[in-house]
Amino acid sequence: MKKWIICIALGVLILTLIISLSSQMRRAEAAEHTLQESTLFAVSETAEELQALSLAMDKLTLSADALQRAELLHQAVLFADRARHSLSALPASQELIAPVLDWLSHFSGTLASHLSNPSAVSDDLSAMVADLRLLHAELDLARQELLSGKSLTAAFPSTALTSPPTAAELVSYRGLPSQEIGSGQALQIAKEFVGESRVAQVAPAPDTSGALPAFGVIIQTSDVQLNLEITQRGGKVLLMSPETASFPVQKSVEDCTQAAADFLRSRGFASMSPMYTQLYDGLCVLTFVHVQDGVLVWPDRVLVQVRMDTAEVVGIEARNYWKNHTPRKLSAPLLTAEEARAALSPHLTEQSVRPALLPVNNQERLCWQFTVAWADDTYIIFIDAITGREVLLEKVMQLEAGSVAA
Repeated sequence: MKKWIICIALGVLILTLIISLSSQMRRAEAAEHTLQESTLFAVSETAEELQALSLAMDKLTLSADALQRAELLHQAVLFADRARHSLSALPASQELIAPVLDWLSHFSGTLASHLSNPSAVSDDLSAMVADLRLLHAELDLARQELLSGKSLTAAFPSTALTSPPTAAELVSYRGLPSQEIGSGQALQIAKEFVGESRVAQVAPAPDTSGALPAFGVIIQTSDVQLNLEITQRGGKVLLMSPETASFPVQKSVEDCTQAAADFLRSRGFASMSPMYTQLYDGLCVLTFVHVQDGVLVWPDRVLVQVRMDTAEVVGIEARNYWKNHTPRKLSAPLLTAEEARAALSPHLTEQSVRPALLPVNNQERLCWQFTVAWADDTYIIFIDAITGREVLLEKVMQLEAGSVAA
């Protein structure tokens, strides 16, 4: 009787082990299937975003309409950011995807830096656009190979992308504090920057490396997702952009400008002056320039996006500001405004004049900035305050959606 009970007990134990092992194998197979599905989904989604980005860049190259170019450029920034977020969802090692993530981050930042002047997007992006097309083609091929059973490592693109600038190629970001922050601090900084009352949820996003490493943060407000990059050195907001943008126009440009100025002031961007404005897709996009002792410091500029239904700030691009911002030792101009005025054509009607610090050939030159009119057009002419020579002439393009200088 005792032997019989022991045999039953052993049988039950063996059966339990077999069932447990079978269940574990099924779970492992299900997990592997889920992993394959999530990998394929992330690659497919990234390829689709890159295709949309390529199309937007092609249209941007062909379009001659300033308003259309502004809209296309905004779309391109969103597509680049979405591609980066889709790619970051890949269940893969950072060594495999980090180079492409870095490249997409740089591409997005470069596009965002042109938002204040879409007409300037031209040959400087040609090499990266060529890489973009190649990257899309290889990711599309990777999708096909994953469907045929290849591993992600074997299928992932090996394209030699045009590298982002290295630290040696970029000037040091002299506006940033020297101390390093951690990822937890980055989340709190992002919440405070957006405004804690607006934050419904906050989560980490993929970090960016390269010349200026930054923590990625996603903030969900009541109705829009904001993607932020917080510099690891200094803990400053380098970039904030809305995931989507299509807002009803209910606020005036003046309301949005005041909201942007108040936001910048409250976030530590002191003495900023609005210079250019563009409107598209329910966003008011403003270029602000730092002012020191009455001098416009053009290298220290910030781009701000304000939604026109609530006048809330949903975007900022501050790379130039943090790269250049530091108190300058401004000497008095050798030439007075009256003396510099002699360099202007007598056919021009002067509207205003103010001192400005202008970046020219990797140097900052003190100039007199003249806003002038000729016929029905407005121009900005920079006259060197030391030599009296004309440094730069730009035409202010008055558009239905705002103004830009080109």
